[in-house]
Amino acid sequence: MFRSICKFMISALLLGFLSVSFAAEESVLSLKNDFRRGDLSKPQGLWPYLGVGLGVMDSNEQVRTGGVTNHVKVLGSYYFDDTPWVADAGIGLHTEFLTQKGGGSDTVHSLYTEFAARYQLTNKWQLGAIWSTLVDNPDRYRSNTENLASFVGLQALKEFVWSEEYLVRAGARAMTDVGIGRETVDTVMAEVQVSFGRGKSAPIVEQPPPQQPVAPHLATRAVQTYVFEDPGPVHFETDSTKLIPNSQSYFRRMARALADNRHLFDKVEVIGHADQRGPDTYNRKLSERRAQTVTNLLATAGVNVNQLRTQGRGESELLTTSMTPQALQKNRRVQLQFHGVKNHQALKNIIDSIQR
Repeated sequence: MFRSICKFMISALLLGFLSVSFAAEESVLSLKNDFRRGDLSKPQGLWPYLGVGLGVMDSNEQVRTGGVTNHVKVLGSYYFDDTPWVADAGIGLHTEFLTQKGGGSDTVHSLYTEFAARYQLTNKWQLGAIWSTLVDNPDRYRSNTENLASFVGLQALKEFVWSEEYLVRAGARAMTDVGIGRETVDTVMAEVQVSFGRGKSAPIVEQPPPQQPVAPHLATRAVQTYVFEDPGPVHFETDSTKLIPNSQSYFRRMARALADNRHLFDKVEVIGHADQRGPDTYNRKLSERRAQTVTNLLATAGVNVNQLRTQGRGESELLTTSMTPQALQKNRRVQLQFHGVKNHQALKNIIDSIQR
């Protein structure tokens, strides 16, 4: 049964890559500028990973394969902008410590290659198909293909942010052989992958000395209003004041950045919105509570409460009239309106850096 499922996943793997190929066509053209694009809560573009795996391979009567298997690898992982897919390609070293009785070496070393396509769920789990090939060990596995032994299977990974600096994926895979005649070689493995380098954070603009007045050429800017219509993925669950999971980490970063740079504006007005379902009166009250949720987060992060205002506009200012789940979620949002902005460009740069 397991072998049948895994063979089915060969087709699923191909379909996965076909599904993302349409989004990839334009993305590949700007790949050089797309490296590590996006913050840690919503990565986009190409991200590099270091990975390790540890598992077991089963034994059988004809091929001596039973033992403990592990690998280390380097991965390039591409997060597509307009579709919830992640595609991986990697290379590394595979080692197996044989425990099954029989002739031959007790340890097998192979060059390891990997390709995978996974669908991203809203709870940060990624599920999909994976293909791996071991190179230059044909005698050990008696593969029908010279110098190659390939495996296909299912992979599940949970992605999270570690220490607010690194993307980490942890999970497991189950695989079976492809092209080893008259035998079935299955393996299961736990694995961990960690992104290179540090994640992006919002820049801190140095606060000018208190005694320094606003320069004359900035006097007009000092009374400007800067409207941040849709602050990234700051959206809410249906009929709730709870931010969706992707929004929680994003807005904590936003709140800290605004608190650290609160000298750039006099006040910030938090305006809540609702989707088009439900009575007008109910939606207005719900949007007020959503705005208050975000206001509380800003105050907790360090924005002065005297700088905060709150209001709700219900469903009066929809971004879209579509009734699809994605469109409804887009309407369940907050809008930030900054008053008395001292440096319009500096404030914009800080907010834009969080979105990227």
